[in-house]
Amino acid sequence: MSQDDKLTKEEKLRLIDQEINNLHDFCVKSGFTEEQIRSLSAPVARIADRGRRKTWLWRLLKVSLLVAAAVLCYSWDPAHRKVAIYGKLALMKVLPYWDWTYLYAEECLIDNPYYVQPPLLTAEDCEVCFDLRGVKRLRKVGHADMSDLLLDNVPLVVTDATQDWTELNQMSFDDFLKLFSTQKEFLTSGVCDFHCSLKKSLSTAHPSVLLSETQDRADWHAMWRNCEHDGVKLMRKFYGTRPYFLPPMVESQDSNWVFVSKGQNIKHFVPLPFEEHSVVWLAQVKGGVSYRLEPDPTCETTCKPIDVTLKPGETLVVPQDLWTVQLKNSKDSEPVVVVAATGTWD
Repeated sequence: MSQDDKLTKEEKLRLIDQEINNLHDFCVKSGFTEEQIRSLSAPVARIADRGRRKTWLWRLLKVSLLVAAAVLCYSWDPAHRKVAIYGKLALMKVLPYWDWTYLYAEECLIDNPYYVQPPLLTAEDCEVCFDLRGVKRLRKVGHADMSDLLLDNVPLVVTDATQDWTELNQMSFDDFLKLFSTQKEFLTSGVCDFHCSLKKSLSTAHPSVLLSETQDRADWHAMWRNCEHDGVKLMRKFYGTRPYFLPPMVESQDSNWVFVSKGQNIKHFVPLPFEEHSVVWLAQVKGGVSYRLEPDPTCETTCKPIDVTLKPGETLVVPQDLWTVQLKNSKDSEPVVVVAATGTWD
């Protein structure tokens, strides 16, 4: 092995640089001008330029391939699904070491100190109440009409939204509760925001115990949010994933709500703990419930509370920018089942 073969790449480059400098000094001492030196070294410079161009072209090709792969993964559905699945799995693996969930809820990674959040409501938005006389009851509502009503913050009742919910409509109250103690997806899925008038006497804060532990109770009510994937997915199967009246601009949230009651007389209107999203719909599956829509404080001088009572098969749709929803039922009401969900403008 020659002495040069033992040199590292950096040492070889330094040696070549030294030889070039020595050659330049020799040419200067020999009387060559700078123009003559550049002319004599042009063949070597052209080779170096070709090498640099080749390096940049190779880098550009790599970047182009990465961009093309990213576009393919985003636009081709099978690839997009694979990337989404493995990406979520990777994030779940990282979670014990780094809690990235706070970033998921952020709209911006870097706050702009000069940005001021505009108010959700203005005095002009409140003017819709001048022409509002109670809540309209509509059927066969088109997406265009529904979009206009929601954007104008006008609540309404859809009278035919649940007519295709055959399985859910035919269940008795006890059969509905039985779902949560027999269906694997409900049993293994936790729930969020569980509220029950008998909560202190229940063995666990989960709807799976309601049927067995309320048999000797004549008056009680409960509400919860299905917030884990399997439970949400199974609940959606009973109402067709998405009510027909929701326009494409409404993106359904990954959760749904259930309210049940038996004989309980809720004497005063109780605020419902829905998330602050753009719209909420509440489908009356069984029994009857009275709702009160309270206007936002911004509009309290223009808008007045609206009371509406639903009967089975009717669905209340409420834009939440202007209205909050409160609930009350009567003691002589049939057992009540309400299914609800929220959505945001896409």
